[in-house]
Amino acid sequence: MAKRTTFHRHIITITFMLACALLLNGCSVPKRTVYQPEPERDSPARTLLADAEQSLRTGKINQAEMHIERALRVDPGNGELWHFMATIKDKQGNYSQAVQFCLKSNSLAGANNSLTRRNWLLIENAYSRMGNMDKAEDARLKAYESR
Repeated sequence: MAKRTTFHRHIITITFMLACALLLNGCSVPKRTVYQPEPERDSPARTLLADAEQSLRTGKINQAEMHIERALRVDPGNGELWHFMATIKDKQGNYSQAVQFCLKSNSLAGANNSLTRRNWLLIENAYSRMGNMDKAEDARLKAYESR
């Protein structure tokens, strides 16, 4: 009878350890990545992005900024739009805002390594123009890691 009780204790202990392992394994869910693609072809945000791109091509930077601000109000979770806003700020010479908008874009990029890389390269450029070569180098390395 004593052997049977010891056997049952081992079974209960093993069962308990397996249950704990399964429970803890269920708690380690991998981080969910969010990928925000470009706005849909016929969406208002896509139309505004196209208008902003056209304005930028023709040198109308302030008009491009106005279009992209409207697009961001329509689709604030889209990292591509934030990157475009960062590009506008960079062209306006507002490098610190360009960096901030790139960081916002990176927070929304998820698994979009191309967008993340473009953001880090723009950040590198902005820091270089601000004379902060250490941060520019860090950004360049992060761009390289984003490939």
